[in-house]
Amino acid sequence: MGQDHGVGKTTFSLQIATKIASRNKQVTYISLEMSEEQIIQKLLAKRTRINSRKIRNGDLKSEEIEKIGIACGEISELPLSILTKVNTIQQIEMEIRKMKNKNKIDLLIIDYLQLVRNMGGFKNREQEVADISRTLKLLSLELEIPIIALCQLNRNASRNEPTLADIRESGSIEQDADNVIFLYQEDSQNNIVTVDLQKQRAGNTGKTILKFNKINSEFVNIER
Repeated sequence: MGQDHGVGKTTFSLQIATKIASRNKQVTYISLEMSEEQIIQKLLAKRTRINSRKIRNGDLKSEEIEKIGIACGEISELPLSILTKVNTIQQIEMEIRKMKNKNKIDLLIIDYLQLVRNMGGFKNREQEVADISRTLKLLSLELEIPIIALCQLNRNASRNEPTLADIRESGSIEQDADNVIFLYQEDSQNNIVTVDLQKQRAGNTGKTILKFNKINSEFVNIER
């Protein structure tokens, strides 16, 4: 999943994570960018529809505190594991294999790929990223679990319509991926985000548009 800068890739992926987890599937979410506390705050903002800034600052009314308490209970019951202390592909592989052996994983989401490091010796970063990408591809096939890896786009990527070549340090990422989805903002004033399925091995490609509610950390359908 690629993104233009600041269009809510983490929010989008967390929405996927909680939707799948709510169907009683075991989801592991690895964040290399945010702390567990920051992720929980995003989940709470979406579930309670309370301004995420208020949750961060603790500036809450008694009824909001009650809402948050209920939401915390609901989130804790989801089969969702959040990992923030793993940052190499070797650590990720070890953790995921452990979970698979205990039947504790149905989906892995990584936020985001360019922050993953590789303990092997490589001449350049592109080779390192290519090895990480290939390892994830093989892990997905071997363990029979889908893996969603978020990616950043090159800074010179077109703001209007990015292409596969715009994936930063792309190397083999676009080759290894079965599906590639881009998020980009066509209407920043109204926070309208295009979701562009630009590659799909086993089906059609296409686009849709969603509204990104930053205050509540959620994507919603646009009423027509």
